Amino acid sequence: MRQAWGFRAARAAMFAATCVLLAALGHVLMSGTPIPGWAIVLAFAVVGTAAWFVTDCERGIPFVLVSTVMVQAMLHTVFTTAQAHPVTPPMTPGHEMTGTSSYGMLAVHLVAALLSGLWLAYGERAVFTVLRSVATRLLVSLRLIAQPLFTPHQPRIQQHYSPRPLRLFLLVHAIISRGPPRGVPVN
Repeated sequence: MRQAWGFRAARAAMFAATCVLLAALGHVLMSGTPIPGWAIVLAFAVVGTAAWFVTDCERGIPFVLVSTVMVQAMLHTVFTTAQAHPVTPPMTPGHEMTGTSSYGMLAVHLVAALLSGLWLAYGERAVFTVLRSVATRLLVSLRLIAQPLFTPHQPRIQQHYSPRPLRLFLLVHAIISRGPPRGVPVN
């Protein structure tokens, strides 16, 4: 099922918003350091543009999950770099993310990627199911309205001629024969 540009844009924006906002929230909560606004805007633009190119048709659950995991891994790298080298000074003293903290954050990204990927994939499936159902019902209604009330060429109906008289056909289904069948001797 191919979509119009508005529906594609909505799907791409939903995917980008879900991925970028969850990743940014996880980074801020895990590190205690704010992410520069330019990094969030840049990440949203890049993820939204990439999502635009793959939202041309309905995608399956494995594709959405793999895409979400890959995007979360990329966002982890971008946000870690943006927090380590901010363009503006941080509002609070920053923490260096090395060793266990970075691995913990990557693990949180993977869990968030799997959960948000499942959420997006099943949400997409539900939206497409509803759209197909609405389209089917709408098309059936339009076919009933657009169908002419009479056919322009009515077929000629020929009367069926039977060589047997009509009286043999009357009430044939109601004849009840009692007794033994004919031709079978009764003792």
